[in-house]
Amino acid sequence: MTTNNILDPFAEIISHLQEVTDKQIDLEQLNNTEEKLRNILFQLQFELVNAQHQKNWEEVNKFELAVSECQLTLNKVRAAIINVSIIGINPKNRAQMQQILEEIETARKTQVYIDLAIRLLGFLRRLFL
Repeated sequence: MTTNNILDPFAEIISHLQEVTDKQIDLEQLNNTEEKLRNILFQLQFELVNAQHQKNWEEVNKFELAVSECQLTLNKVRAAIINVSIIGINPKNRAQMQQILEEIETARKTQVYIDLAIRLLGFLRRLFL
């Protein structure tokens, strides 16, 4: 998997969340986020299978954690869609989003994307509480 295949959807999700002006994420944005997370999940599952075939157990552990985090985050987004809950974007979240976008750029250069992906999924899941 190339770094951009996994980081680009995260950057898009975070960028769209940063653009929320009325402090509420609408249903269309939630649906878009769900679709991007499903694609990320498929990519992570594919990489997990590859790591298992290569018997790279360190990578297997990381990808298992990433798959689990992605599934949990996806469930939170789906719950938000079903409940049509209001998700607040506060200044602290906005500052963290900017930091995440900077970390994505760094990860693209250093190729250390899976650890960042795990942290990003945790952040996104916290938004959809």
